Amino acid sequence: MSSNLTLALLLLLCGPAAADPLVVFFVDPTYMDFSGDAMVICTPSGRHYVMDGGYMEEYQGFYWSCGEAKVLPLLDSLEVDYLDGVLATHPDADHVGGLVAVVDHYQGLLETVWDSGWPYGGTWIYEEFLQEVEQSGATYLVPRRGDLLDWDDQMTVEVVHPVDPLDPDNTNNASVSVRMTYGDVTFLFTGDMETEGGEDVIMDAVSSGIIDDITADVLKVAHHGSRTSTSGEWLDAVQPSLAAICVGAGNPYGHPHGEVLSRLYARGIDVYRTDQSGTFYIATDGDSIYVNSLPPGGGQGPEEVDQLIAYPSPATSRVTFAWDSSGESTATISVYNLLGERVLYRSASGGSYEWDLSLEDGGLLSPGLYMVHLELEGGETCTEYFAVSR
Repeated sequence: MSSNLTLALLLLLCGPAAADPLVVFFVDPTYMDFSGDAMVICTPSGRHYVMDGGYMEEYQGFYWSCGEAKVLPLLDSLEVDYLDGVLATHPDADHVGGLVAVVDHYQGLLETVWDSGWPYGGTWIYEEFLQEVEQSGATYLVPRRGDLLDWDDQMTVEVVHPVDPLDPDNTNNASVSVRMTYGDVTFLFTGDMETEGGEDVIMDAVSSGIIDDITADVLKVAHHGSRTSTSGEWLDAVQPSLAAICVGAGNPYGHPHGEVLSRLYARGIDVYRTDQSGTFYIATDGDSIYVNSLPPGGGQGPEEVDQLIAYPSPATSRVTFAWDSSGESTATISVYNLLGERVLYRSASGGSYEWDLSLEDGGLLSPGLYMVHLELEGGETCTEYFAVSR
């Protein structure tokens, strides 16, 4: 994977590239009634981290893993052949389950694993995860409040929770929670941390000066939007403008709960949910925040077409490109992956083109993030980003 996540794409535009972005994928964990958290983080310097991996189920011949079905294909589409790190927020199966396949896939190619260090025993899935980590050769670390994670020289990643001793009766409050800052933009990741024993502990630490700041522009809502988390006091302390909820569409718990959504909406916070949008991503150049798009390149190119859209995004079996078109002018459509490799080249007219995601070699487009570049006969151009999931 190129050390610059979007350099190859931005070179397609005229003028110099913008600052290298931080990109966070929130992976849709939906399958049957499964749920969970799974995120892929691509740093400005081209490092890659997986935070939680969704659910894994293996019972009487049935097997499904969010890590195998969704996280690994995304990493593969980004051509991540070496993983800088995995963070398992806490030992619950819907967070570490999918990481078993991820760690196994990157045996000998995984640098560091951060884990809650749950000391009270756990499920067989957590034990299997720890065994895979031991066999992987990765460095195993147990972070605690105040630790700084060396993820990227251009970012600050501060651990704000948990503190010892962990509550033996509550795995959720063992969640490793990190505050990640790039430029003027901050993300706060919270695992399944609850209000009592989690959010209140952090707010007390802020009040006493142990933690300097807990505000964040983007909040990963804790516990899939459960009412046990995300209190009004917590939201007032964090002051997010955007909330991301990882949750399965078929989950039997009613996540996200209505009272949590009401608190978010009442404060004017924009909410994005995997159960509604599928896999989505949030990017920043350290100044502005972009949802399902990347920061634009600098410089002045040809006059752009008024509008280009790619839908649905994420696409699963086909995607349609539609644009403003005068008359029957022919458009040249090129689709690129994040390495700048062209995966589609077509001519079309009439203002739209539908693609079944098939490739010239007979295969199908891998899950991941792509850019479509449109050029009309008169030289006008436009670009748009879209995601593919399965």
